[in-house]
Amino acid sequence: MENFKNKAVDFFNEGYSCSEAMIQAASDFSLIDKEDAKILNKAATVYSGGMGSRCLCGAVAGVEMVVGYLFGREDNSSSPAYAKQLAAELIDSFREKRKVTCCKALSAKYEFASPERRENCKSIVYDAAEILENIVKTNLVNN
Repeated sequence: MENFKNKAVDFFNEGYSCSEAMIQAASDFSLIDKEDAKILNKAATVYSGGMGSRCLCGAVAGVEMVVGYLFGREDNSSSPAYAKQLAAELIDSFREKRKVTCCKALSAKYEFASPERRENCKSIVYDAAEILENIVKTNLVNN
């Protein structure tokens, strides 16, 4: 997981959206199977820029998808509690760093298509990936 956050930023710089960059980085680090990543990446596309409503940050949505993939239940006979606990920890950690999870609020002072907004998003991708990196390091061995 060393340098996961840098890899996520690299994918973002290559033109992947914030949410897609998380899926691509997780695949690159073998957290997500390559074939599953193709499917998840398609789903992650709609999370970019706040999921159409510009509310939930796409980077946050992307890391939540990875948490669900890694720790979510496989059928309805098991409890989703562990994955939900980790998802809540992720949100709490992100709010500690950024105060909010809403894309619109995180980018409020930037024009939507501006280079400054893209730089801001790059730093958000880094922060979200770092939080995911810590969750995976701490919990994947224990799961």
